Amino acid sequence: MREKRRVLIAAGGTGGHIVPAAVFGQWLEAHHGAAVTWLSGARPLEGEIYGSFGIEPQVLSIEGSPLGVRSPWRVLRRSIGLLKALGETAQSIARARPEACVLFGGYVSLAPLLVCRVRKIPVVVHEQNAVAGRVTRLASRWGALVGSGWAACEGLSAFDVTGTPVREPKPLSPSLARERLGLELPEGGRIVGVAGGSLGSEGLVRAALEAAETFENGEPVVTFLFLGERPEAVQPSNVRFVGRQWDMNPFYSLCDALICRGGGSTLAEALRWGLPAVVIPWEGAAEGHQERNARCFEEAGGGIVWREGGGEPLDAPLKKVLARGRKPFASDEAKSACSKLWAMLSLQIKGFG
Repeated sequence: MREKRRVLIAAGGTGGHIVPAAVFGQWLEAHHGAAVTWLSGARPLEGEIYGSFGIEPQVLSIEGSPLGVRSPWRVLRRSIGLLKALGETAQSIARARPEACVLFGGYVSLAPLLVCRVRKIPVVVHEQNAVAGRVTRLASRWGALVGSGWAACEGLSAFDVTGTPVREPKPLSPSLARERLGLELPEGGRIVGVAGGSLGSEGLVRAALEAAETFENGEPVVTFLFLGERPEAVQPSNVRFVGRQWDMNPFYSLCDALICRGGGSTLAEALRWGLPAVVIPWEGAAEGHQERNARCFEEAGGGIVWREGGGEPLDAPLKKVLARGRKPFASDEAKSACSKLWAMLSLQIKGFG
């Protein structure tokens, strides 16, 4: 009987890194019988996201990268966390004996990269953003193969376009989707989903609430469906909050359009579901990667980029994407992306595949 292929997968920080990692790892288990070892950071949110996939990762004693941090105290604390994570990663690798490591970004990827460098374990990196992160650039310089979710990956001279692994859409009927979310909604209206990302987004929520007011008494009825918890401020009557959701099928099944940030994985899911979107890039994103992601999304015909404080009211581009309507589901990008990443692993390891 052929021995299982052993793969180490590291991802942390936000759902934008963890979800593609979980999708790819479970695809490896299902299609190639791989034995996958998972590494995560110590933030509670990461455990929730992994748990939604039924995955129990090894948790490293690190809550953020010391790179790019200004506070001396935070640099010290995170450097100590990194040293602990290096030891924990080395122990995990000694137990699991992986033949290859796949990094999906986030601060947790640095320790596995360093240990794999010392142990001479081949590394593949998946970059969800159109601007390569620090760890991705370092890994590339050290000979790792990089797969990009977009046709652009600024900061790298060599990369393969793989697309981003995303969850397989499982569309629900409107009645079942409403039941799953505990909603009562007007019949025959339109629904705009508002997704700020797994860390939330106060500025995006504020802009979307202002836009909702302009649609409050219009025809047809347009309801704004927000992921996250309801703020204390008074909201228009056409606003609903559904809390944090890890199963996105009911939410996406109901939506006619989205308002969202420019996270690479969120935009990949919107394309997969055929949902037009108004993308509001977060200006604080590292090296402006959300702006570049949003532009790639717009060029792919996914929607319109809108900037906070730009002068144009949000309802103007929102009316345009609502007029476009949903597209048919895109081709199965998740399986395609997973297959391409698997091919990259095979290139890194002789006899792997």
